[in-house]
Amino acid sequence: KSGMNSSFGDLGTGGCSPWDDPARFIVVPTAYALALGLGLPSNVAALAVFLRSGGRLGQALRLYLLNLALADVLFTLTLPLWLTYYLGPAHWPFPEAACRAAGAIYYVSTYEAVAFAALISVCRCGLVALRRRGPARAACASAWLAGLACAAPSLAAPHALRPGPGGSVRCLEHGWARSGLAYATVAFFAAAFLLVFAAYVSLARALAAPSGPSPAPAGPHRRAARTMVLGLLLVFVLCLAPYHLLLAPWVAGQEGAAGGDGGGCHATSTLDVLHTLSLALLSLNSCLDPLIYCFSVRRFR
Repeated sequence: KSGMNSSFGDLGTGGCSPWDDPARFIVVPTAYALALGLGLPSNVAALAVFLRSGGRLGQALRLYLLNLALADVLFTLTLPLWLTYYLGPAHWPFPEAACRAAGAIYYVSTYEAVAFAALISVCRCGLVALRRRGPARAACASAWLAGLACAAPSLAAPHALRPGPGGSVRCLEHGWARSGLAYATVAFFAAAFLLVFAAYVSLARALAAPSGPSPAPAGPHRRAARTMVLGLLLVFVLCLAPYHLLLAPWVAGQEGAAGGDGGGCHATSTLDVLHTLSLALLSLNSCLDPLIYCFSVRRFR
């Protein structure tokens, strides 16, 4: 899970209180509770809308939007487990299989959301190949296969559960993150971000250009497309970029501190705190996607 739900400090049970690391044990659970309370019902509603919309949204766009909503639903379904873990604090009371599954789904759903946001942006930009049903289905299948491949480390970790202080049990922590996986995920995010940014620039230029022989309805259609891509771009910048900017240096710090699994409290570094806060922002992605649908797809409203 590339450390997606961990920070290196040993806090929680065993003499430590949540106030020793409020970013991890207060801010993150609050963000997860918000994402669960708002993101789950709104994305389930979005799934219902897209399933019933038929061909009215365009087959490819509908397929990408449906898969993005599905990824957000899967993400929020893992949050009750992580909330229990953090409110423990940092004690996993469930079986090891649940730890592996929660880590894998968390990881897959996060990067499926990134992939489908990029596909939606490219589709809205008007590239013909990805607006046809066959290539769109192939693109969706490839995205899910890539996400499942990224989840393999969560499922194959030799020790998903490890002992923590005071008899606690930690899930996917302590040396779990690896620099190779961190660099791969950052590269994947960067590529998706560049696609979304390029799509927005292309749509903005098309709207700024003088009107040509194209029919009048293209104007509102392009403005709606630009609004959607702009919303996705803002989600990337506000929710996803902070985590990925901090991931590689944070993982390098974890690898440098490997073997420091002591039984007491450890002071959290500034990088630990920033990484933990970026997790809170990352979870809010699932709340914002339905707002993008609402403001950029009239049929969705």
